[in-house]
Amino acid sequence: MDGTLFRIGGLPITGYGLLVALAALTALLLTLRRKREWAVWVRFAVCVLLGGWLGARLMYVLPDLLMGWLNELGVIAEHNSVYLNAIGSAEPALFFWEGGYSLAGLIPGAVLGARIAEGWTHAEKGSLRDLLAPALPAFVLIERLAEHGGNLGVGVEVSAGWLIGLGICPKADGAYFHPLYLYEALLAAAVLIAMSVLAFTRGEKRPGGDLLRLCLVLLCLPMVALEAFRPLTGHMIIHFVNVTQVVMMLLALAVTVRWGARALRRGSVLTVCAGWAAVIAGIGAAVYSIFGMEKDWLSRGLAYALIALSAAVIGAVTLLFRRAGGDPSEP
Repeated sequence: MDGTLFRIGGLPITGYGLLVALAALTALLLTLRRKREWAVWVRFAVCVLLGGWLGARLMYVLPDLLMGWLNELGVIAEHNSVYLNAIGSAEPALFFWEGGYSLAGLIPGAVLGARIAEGWTHAEKGSLRDLLAPALPAFVLIERLAEHGGNLGVGVEVSAGWLIGLGICPKADGAYFHPLYLYEALLAAAVLIAMSVLAFTRGEKRPGGDLLRLCLVLLCLPMVALEAFRPLTGHMIIHFVNVTQVVMMLLALAVTVRWGARALRRGSVLTVCAGWAAVIAGIGAAVYSIFGMEKDWLSRGLAYALIALSAAVIGAVTLLFRRAGGDPSEP
C-alpha cells in the first residue's frame, strides 16, 4: 500500500493515503447517521478533520524535533532528527505532504475538535464528542488494515515457535514477525461493535461525553499493551519509549481522573484511594517492563505480560470508578 498510484499537482497519492482518506470518510459518515442537523454536522466535521489532522502531524514531528534539539544541546546522543536540517532549522517539519502522521495525535486532536464544535454550535456538552465513540475505532480499523503489505504494521520478530502461525513474513530471509496491524485492527473492530451497540441503543441514558470516555478506555489501554510489539525503530522518544504507548496511557488516565473525581464526589473515598493505589502500581509495573525489555532485566514474554496486566488493572479501576460515580446530572 506504500506505492504511489498517481499524482495531483506534483503531490504523490499512495494507496495507503487513499485508504486513510476512506477511513476518515467512513468515520464521519458514522457520525452523520447519529446527528441529522446538517449545519451542526458540517461544523463538527470541519473541526474534527482539522483537529485530527493537526494533532496527527504535530504528534509525529514534535517528538523528533524535541529529541533533535536535545541532541544538538548535548543532553542526549545518537538521535538523527528527520525534521531538523543541517543548520538546525525545523523547516522540513512544514512539508506535511511528504508524510509523517501519528494515530496517537489524531485521537486527542479529533476529541479537541469535537469539543470546539460543541462551543461553536452551542450543542449540549459532550453530545458531539460522543459521536466519535463509533467513529474513532472505525477509523483505526481501516487505517490499520491499510498497513497490510508495508512496514508500518510489522511488529517484532516472533520468538516462540508455536506463535509462528500468527506471524507474517515480509523479508526474504523467511523471518516471521508479529502482524501488529492485524492485532490492532481486531481490537478496533471489537470496540466498534461495542460502541455501535451502545450508541444506537442507549444513547440517551448516560451523561454527555461518557460514551467517548468508555471508548477511549476500551481502545487506548489495550493499545498500550499491543504497542509493546512494535520495533524500537518506530515512533519513539528517548530511543525506546513508544510515543503511542505514552499518549494512549495518558488518554485513558484522563478518563480515570474524571470518573475518579465523580466517584469521590459521591463519597466513595475508600474506593477511590484503593483504586488509585492500584493504578499507580500498574503504571509503575508498565514503566518497569518497558525499561526492563530495553535493559534486558526482563524477558520479552514476561514484560509483555506485565504491560498487559497493568493495562487491565487500570481499565478495571477506571470502570469501577465509573460505577461508583453513578449517573450525575452534570457530565
